[in-house]
Amino acid sequence: MKKRIIDRLSFKVFLITFVIQILFGVVIFLLLYNATPLSWNTYRRNEMETKFAAFVEELNRAPYAASGKLVDDFILSNDCHIVFYRGGDLEWDDHPASVTGSIYALRAREDVMKLINLDNNNKEMVLSASGRVTFQLTANRVYTVVCLWSQKGENVLLEAIKSTLPLIVTAIVLISLICSFIYAYLFARPVRKLSLLSGKIAGMDFSVRSGSKRRDEIGDLSRDLDNLSSNLNGTITDLNQRTIELEHEINRVNELERQKEVFFVAASHELKTPITIAQGQVRGMIDGIPPYDDHDTYLPKTLSALKRMESLINEILTVSRMQAGNDITYAKTDMTSLLKSRIGDISDLLEVRDVPLETQIDDGLYCDGNAGLISMALGAFLSNAVYYSSDGSKILVKAHEEDEMIRTEIRNTGSHIDEKDLPHLFEAFYRADSSRNRQNGGSGLGLYLGKIIVERHGGTVSLENEGQDVVARIGIPVSTENP
Repeated sequence: MKKRIIDRLSFKVFLITFVIQILFGVVIFLLLYNATPLSWNTYRRNEMETKFAAFVEELNRAPYAASGKLVDDFILSNDCHIVFYRGGDLEWDDHPASVTGSIYALRAREDVMKLINLDNNNKEMVLSASGRVTFQLTANRVYTVVCLWSQKGENVLLEAIKSTLPLIVTAIVLISLICSFIYAYLFARPVRKLSLLSGKIAGMDFSVRSGSKRRDEIGDLSRDLDNLSSNLNGTITDLNQRTIELEHEINRVNELERQKEVFFVAASHELKTPITIAQGQVRGMIDGIPPYDDHDTYLPKTLSALKRMESLINEILTVSRMQAGNDITYAKTDMTSLLKSRIGDISDLLEVRDVPLETQIDDGLYCDGNAGLISMALGAFLSNAVYYSSDGSKILVKAHEEDEMIRTEIRNTGSHIDEKDLPHLFEAFYRADSSRNRQNGGSGLGLYLGKIIVERHGGTVSLENEGQDVVARIGIPVSTENP
């Protein structure tokens, strides 16, 4: 635990800051200690210069004869030296002037030079102040008066610091601790937050955001992590989506392969039946085997089997082209005319099966598509409705435009499809009613092929029970061209 605390960035920042603050306090103390000799003379010097200025004004108001007493009083009261020089310019090499009646004023040049060159190991220094004096009634005579005084180098500030040293040390330590804690908190807290954020990102949680509004480097790093998280989230989401799409595509391809295998197996079986029948009938007629020797009866039957096989082959070829994704030639197609034409094509079948058919088909229904293929799909659904109609049922065909789609509904009243057959109605060669023979039930490819054609045209199909009826619904997008 101790090692973990020592290794933390916040502890290192705190410790470094604390040491720097302490060293900074020590440096300030040493600087003050070295600078204090320059500050010791300030108060004494200002005081002497103020008194000397007043003394000069007083001399300017006094007569020359009475100046001696004033000079001696100032010297004795302020513990200083006074020197007079004739003229307004001060030169230390000049000889001092005498002052009438003064006992203590310096008169010897040697005494002045000795005083100003005082050297006592810097424990004492001599300061000076000068001013011009024209005594009363002697306006033509100008003197320069100089005040010299010495100050001992007593380190008063150092003594004060020594007396308050415990308080100063305590203050430095407390301030250092507070500043170090604040600095470590302000620096380490956002870094710790970024560490938690990066940890969540490493754990594949890309929804987290720092939300930092700082404008410093930590703010830049926070925003970079947010951008990284957002980009990774988008990339992972995109990869997941692509993976799902790829899985669906693989499943679709596998399903197509499975359907293709099933389709060709069923197609082979469906083709084998009419071929076998035709072969048997032809061989019987060639060999003259009864009853096949009756050519007038069996030649039409053989031709019928061959036509059925031809129709099945054409449907298989169409399915193959649809599954291969071959290009379809699109053109503006009149759905109204196609529906009415296909209904006319099954009129004989409707009459044979005695099934009435009613229509409610709007005029002017146009789509973009291949008229031949769409006609084939419509014919498959119409034929299916006729083949699987029940006794007493009727067929109602409606067509209208709705939501940019041509909606075609083929309703077979009074009919019903077994629920177990519903999921398989659009499978190739599937027949819902096994009791019906192949001749009446068609090839088994009609609905399968119709669904493929409609979907290739961007449409939808459905076939379901609705109450007591079976309803087929076909939707094809309307034409994008004006009628």
